[in-house]
Amino acid sequence: MDVTRHNFKSLLPDIEEAIRTASFICIDGEFTGLNAYRGISPFDLPDQRYDKLQESARQFLLMQFGLCTFHYDEKSDSYSNQAYNFYVWPRPCSRQAPDPRFLCQTSSLDFLISQNFDFNRLFRDGISYLRPAELEKLRAATLERQEYRRNNMNTPEQKIAIPADQEAFLSTVCDKLDDFIKSEERTIEIDRCNSFQRRLVYQTAREKFPSLSLSGLTRPGGERVISVSKDTDNQKKLADLQDQTEIADIEEAFGFSKVIQIISESQKLVIGHNMVLDVCHTLNQFCHPLPETYMDFKDMVSTVFPNIIDTKLMANTIPFKEEIYNSSLSELFRIVSEKPYVMPTISARKYGCGYTEADDKYHEAGYDAFITGLCFISMHRRLTKLCGSKPRGVDAETMEIKPFLNKLYLMKVSDIPYMNLGGEDIMPERSHVFYLSIPREWKTPDVALLFAAYGGVNVFWVNDTSVFVSLKERSWSTNILKEMKSSGMFEIHSYDSYLQGLQKERERSLLGGNAQSSAVLPVKPDTLDTNGQAKKRSANSGITPTLERTFGSGVQEEREKKRPVSPEPKTTFKRSKSVVEDKAFEEPPWD
Repeated sequence: MDVTRHNFKSLLPDIEEAIRTASFICIDGEFTGLNAYRGISPFDLPDQRYDKLQESARQFLLMQFGLCTFHYDEKSDSYSNQAYNFYVWPRPCSRQAPDPRFLCQTSSLDFLISQNFDFNRLFRDGISYLRPAELEKLRAATLERQEYRRNNMNTPEQKIAIPADQEAFLSTVCDKLDDFIKSEERTIEIDRCNSFQRRLVYQTAREKFPSLSLSGLTRPGGERVISVSKDTDNQKKLADLQDQTEIADIEEAFGFSKVIQIISESQKLVIGHNMVLDVCHTLNQFCHPLPETYMDFKDMVSTVFPNIIDTKLMANTIPFKEEIYNSSLSELFRIVSEKPYVMPTISARKYGCGYTEADDKYHEAGYDAFITGLCFISMHRRLTKLCGSKPRGVDAETMEIKPFLNKLYLMKVSDIPYMNLGGEDIMPERSHVFYLSIPREWKTPDVALLFAAYGGVNVFWVNDTSVFVSLKERSWSTNILKEMKSSGMFEIHSYDSYLQGLQKERERSLLGGNAQSSAVLPVKPDTLDTNGQAKKRSANSGITPTLERTFGSGVQEEREKKRPVSPEPKTTFKRSKSVVEDKAFEEPPWD
């Protein structure tokens, strides 16, 4: 069921009941983008990957949140599901509320458009939300403003001189109030006036119409008006009503964050597929800004979601990886729907609040959460059979799933398959990996050519001037640094040296130094001059190893040729990228 700001309040009790009675919960998200500016690397360590995930979660927006609760019936050995598809949008509830800015990635939006994502519905009907700290801040500011208003309700404000251009407006208001006093009406409203005009109305009414009660009201559309009543006691009643309405509006603005709060309080088992981005965005948008350090992130996840399982990790771990050759969600579902897997009966728990396999709505967050749950149930059934146990329901206490608990799958890192939220992370041995600083002109074949004598290599680019090189034959790793020395063209470092450089950069950053890019490494002794300063690397001629190999001796001969003596050169203009000479510019001769 789609949930928007129009039906969220009425559905919230059902949603809360479904969460608190569920065996487990599945979640999924759709975002305005995936990667900020730094792409993921196959040599990312968990803390390095977190830095990139944090950057993405802070800059992109989660727009659609899928929630599917699964409920096990022991008598029939079957599950029912209750699914919701939330459109979430950070609509400010007041001038004091956050007004977020975020990035969009065109490829992500194009993909969602191809999947019929309704952006108009998102912008028009999305559910608002606030973080708990933002809610408390707004509530405190509102209570303080209300207290000030009550204390100054009968205190005359400093009189304002009436500008000439407002005299006609006030004359019209006075006529309206005169007519109101003579009429049988009990209340009227004065609208179409700005804040300055409203203040003039209050001042004039106190002077000329002391028997009337005036108070400010906000119409449903957000328009501020003045309510006028003949009952002076009614002023306090209206003020109290306004106070209650303002607090209720703020509580309502907490919005979708209430759902995340209920999930957290339930401490239910939360399932996702390749869910590290879902977790990061959920925490950052609806709980608290993501912490700076990876260790604090692990603590935060364990506090909010103490029981997490990633079906992507399950599918890529023994015993499943021997049977599942493609772990994308749609392919995973297809595989676990066939023998030797067994998919139990899944039905909708409430009419209109569930999916079936035939709905085929991939990349709708609610449907993806539903399919994730089906995959998890089928894989759990497979586990129980391999363990010789009887099929039964699954929750956070189920023994068979303990090896997968609180571990988030890491994409494209073969030797570190997951982030371990509940313990120490795997530290791989990478003696076969080297870090190179190279000229900007070099391409992958140029780097590979340096290692041609050591068998095949894999080259992974960090940026335009640095790469990781991984040897396919690890036995050669001990020879590389002995036989390949850094030159004026490139510098080579072991992976351990690369990590040491990163650590020194972090330490310098913490000490307030001017930290450079995280790819900068400590300078090796053989790159220092006699004064301990870094040697200047020779200027690059633009000749890459591949070109040199292709043209052979012709390149060397060309290098060795002496430039012929030429007559006095003509005056020419050459633009400098970063240096401006301290002399007058001379106009070159234009032929």
